[in-house]
Amino acid sequence: MSSSAYQSELIRVEGLWFPHADLILRAENSLFRVYSGILEARSSVFRDMVAFPQPSQPESGENVLDGHPVVRLHDLANEVEVFLRAIFDSNFFERSPTPVDFHAVIGVLRLAHKYDVPYLRRRALSHLDSMYPTNLNDFRDINAGFAQHHIECQDHGDPIVSLAAIRAASEVGALWLIPAAGYRLAYDWDAMNEAIPHLQPHELKIYPRAQAEFVRATAVTHQFLRSLPSASCGSDACQQLVSRAYTGLANWHGNRFDCDPLAGWVFDFMERDGSANLCDSCHDTAQKQFQDAQQQFWDALPAVFGLPEWDHLLESKREALDGTT
Repeated sequence: MSSSAYQSELIRVEGLWFPHADLILRAENSLFRVYSGILEARSSVFRDMVAFPQPSQPESGENVLDGHPVVRLHDLANEVEVFLRAIFDSNFFERSPTPVDFHAVIGVLRLAHKYDVPYLRRRALSHLDSMYPTNLNDFRDINAGFAQHHIECQDHGDPIVSLAAIRAASEVGALWLIPAAGYRLAYDWDAMNEAIPHLQPHELKIYPRAQAEFVRATAVTHQFLRSLPSASCGSDACQQLVSRAYTGLANWHGNRFDCDPLAGWVFDFMERDGSANLCDSCHDTAQKQFQDAQQQFWDALPAVFGLPEWDHLLESKREALDGTT
């Protein structure tokens, strides 16, 4: 291929092509012309890469452009773009809780880990922590829509989003993100069915099995219904409301709620028409037992995905996020 034909196929990425810069990077068919000194100051890997003597190359062809050597990166062009923007544009990838695009977070995280840019790695992990928290109450609020994370994506319930987060977390050793992301992937029948064609062999051994465990756990977390009406029940309506809850459980067999042990839908279902509510005694008894069972499920959740216990994961999280983000 002639030099002119080769160059015509390449795209100089706007905002990351500095005419007077001294280093040209290529990822797929995208070109970036940046200042090596800035990149070296941020990344030890690039510092070593630039310092390592380059073999002599002909002054034309794919290895040289505008008289400068072209360094080929074996990464996705869109991830290299967000990674370099995070380095060269201080407004592009700001600290949490500044809103940020999900795919930008994943791209920055993967390449900040690969090329050793610690502050960007910490910043990306801090962003993901808002979407996949390690605390049960925080996760339950986000999952139920009572709280919002600041990561922008078209649908945070999309299984491909959860899968991307799981894979990036595994790749960079941020295992504490996987329980929440794995739950988001496995708790919904439709999402899991959509994800299965995209799962790798080792993932097929984990996530469908996790869903089966969630079905069992959903039955366990709703065992509080057996204790109602409570011994000090003060309303004749409570028994009818409990019967309504059992009816809902039976009718929703095969529905996503079958494998969502952290959902509180049963209380809404019992009191959905506003005509009657559980008495205070029954309500307090039910909520206490329900929350205790959910906490026990959450405590055991890492093991469902083959991960260490929460204490180990939280210690890893503290070490990874230590320092200025």
